[in-house]
Parts: sequence; C-alpha cells; structure tokens
Amino acid sequence: MSDFSVHIAGEILDLMTQGTVRTPPSNIFVAVIDGTGTERSTDFQNDRASTSAGTDWTITDTEVENANEISLGEATVDVNGLVDVALFDSATGGNKLAQYTMDATPFDVATGTTLTFPAGDLSFDVIDETE
Repeated sequence: MSDFSVHIAGEILDLMTQGTVRTPPSNIFVAVIDGTGTERSTDFQNDRASTSAGTDWTITDTEVENANEISLGEATVDVNGLVDVALFDSATGGNKLAQYTMDATPFDVATGTTLTFPAGDLSFDVIDETE
C-alpha cells in the first residue's frame, strides 16, 4: 500500500484523464498525528515543520526521504501517543500529501523535549507492493 494520500491519487487521475496537474508546492510541511487521528503539531514550538520541496527531500527507488534534519521544536505540553507522520502542502489546513506510521510507536514527548527527525528518518513509499 502506498503512503501517499487520496489527494495525490486525485492529482494522478487528473494527469491521466485531463492532462493537467496543479502547480506543486514550494514547501512541504511535516506534521505528527496521535493514535486517535488528531494532528498534534500545534503542541510543538514550530507547529508543522517547513521543508523545501525538492532540496530537502531525496529519492531512492520508489521512496522519498528527508535529506536534512527536521525539527518540530520543543513540546509546549506533554504529547502522548504519537503514531503517524504526515506531509501537507500548507502550514495550516491544506492538502495531505502523504502519511505513514512511524517506527516504535506509539511514543510520548514530554513538555520541553525537542522532537527531531534525523536525515533519512522519514521515508514515504510511492509504490509498496508488499501490502
């Protein structure tokens, strides 16, 4: 199963059936989601972490991964039960581009602790034929 969203599937369908796609975003925003499906990025100092489309991501086979460290900053409250990471095309709202379950989840982040993803830690598979 692909990690990419219904929104991206719609873009592919538009490309194939109408020959059009929207202008890609210049920034991609990284968010975290808890086990209830609630986005918890606003509980961190940086909210959704901003990355540059293209330069902050690398492609290996069918996977896209972060080329640089990504930090959501310090937790402003205790954040419990984090499970998923997601990519959006906007700092707030916007379209979800991809989402997947992180390793070793659920996990908690205590108030004052920085949530950081080292380079290569986040990877989104465009094609995953194993599921």
